[in-house]
Amino acid sequence: MKHIPNLLTLINASCGVVAIYFIVAQSTNGVAACLLLAALCDLLDGMLARRLGVQGPLGQQLDSLADAISFGAVPAFLWSSILSDYGTLDQPWAIILGATVAASSVYRLAKFNLSTDQSVDFIGMPTPANALFALGLWIWLGRWEQWDWIVNMSEDERTAMTLILISILSLSVYWLNSRMPILSFKSTDDKIRRNAQVILVILFCLLVIFVGPLAFTVTVATLPVLSFATDYLSKRKIN
Repeated sequence: MKHIPNLLTLINASCGVVAIYFIVAQSTNGVAACLLLAALCDLLDGMLARRLGVQGPLGQQLDSLADAISFGAVPAFLWSSILSDYGTLDQPWAIILGATVAASSVYRLAKFNLSTDQSVDFIGMPTPANALFALGLWIWLGRWEQWDWIVNMSEDERTAMTLILISILSLSVYWLNSRMPILSFKSTDDKIRRNAQVILVILFCLLVIFVGPLAFTVTVATLPVLSFATDYLSKRKIN
């Protein structure tokens, strides 16, 4: 039983490797399945380690190494595909820009292992959420119904779209190591935080109905705003 958390962590890492293959193969279902399974394993490994009382430095290092693959390298390849397939960037420039996400993710994971100021909520965007942010955009752009307006864009419009995508990529790189508070789903007695967690789940479910996979991207993008509002209201309630 004590090896189950580490096994889940290794499954997380394996899912990341397989997800990269599916990105190259342009299999949206394959990438989505691998990344969601990796995120589930990342959620469960720490939870089980605490329940079983087997937390330790090995598990912590394995977790960060696995996350570097699944939530660092995978979104880098997703952004490379977004910028080259739907933007106007040629390779290797697209993968070079995509690699900045991997670099920022690895830096965050290293800081997280040494951090002493992470409390109930996160400081900066968690790497799994950042990966899902890229996944939603990649799948949405790759759906057949999007191709008509993308293919029929003028050269200037494609250039403008590429600049917008690079701006979104820059945000993705920045918020990983920012100081912004990000709401977590850890249990708490704070009613305001519980309500915010429920609002986020409801928002995601509604977005899935109207915008499909883009719901991942939009939900993650609203996290900083909702988190700031929650943090402000909680502090105001205490004062």
